[in-house]
Amino acid sequence: MIIRNSLLISLFLIIVHSNAFANDQDQPTQRFDHKALQSLAHEFVQAQVVKPDNGRVDIVANNLDPRMVAKTCASQPQVGFASNSGLDSYTTVEIQCAAPTAWRTYVPVRIYRYKPVITAAVPMSPGHLVTQADLTTTEVDINRIRSNVFTDAKALIGARIKKRIRSGQPIEASDTCLVCSGEKVTIVAKNKSLRITATGKALADGLKGESVTVENVRSNKALEAVVTGLNEVTVQL
Repeated sequence: MIIRNSLLISLFLIIVHSNAFANDQDQPTQRFDHKALQSLAHEFVQAQVVKPDNGRVDIVANNLDPRMVAKTCASQPQVGFASNSGLDSYTTVEIQCAAPTAWRTYVPVRIYRYKPVITAAVPMSPGHLVTQADLTTTEVDINRIRSNVFTDAKALIGARIKKRIRSGQPIEASDTCLVCSGEKVTIVAKNKSLRITATGKALADGLKGESVTVENVRSNKALEAVVTGLNEVTVQL
């Protein structure tokens, strides 16, 4: 009886082991070469990035070494940003898998955000007054621009250039002013029936429609006014 029971137990263990082995053999395994890994990184970042208004996004996953041994995974690999990475110009994507053999790969990715902005059609020097002919629209990577730029040329017409600008360069808010800090301005105070002017000094730079602080040179009082023209600000009475 003991021998018979032992044989039955042994047979049962063999059957269980065989079924487990068969299940492992049936488990689908995916293969990922360097191009497949680059595609995973590209698709992941593409899904995260929001394109600029009236612009577009270009995602470039850096080439991995084509000599690398292809990775295998029993399921879809986990894809995410590596530590301290995010949606900056340069980022790193981490791809990992736990089975059948644990592995982890990092893919560097470059994010370009393109948008049409106002750029210089010709070189301009300090003191130059901007005209329509000086401006054009160019698609640029806004990740490379540090300051506010313009999408409407009307905001720059009549402005004074503060520093040298090369042809093709995006024009930033800090490059121009209609009212320039430290310079003399005309202060216009008006309502529907009255218009008074006074001389003042700008205490900040400003473009058309912006609010700036100016000082009345006669009373030495500071006030907020709206830029309405070259060296002109307006206060509503």
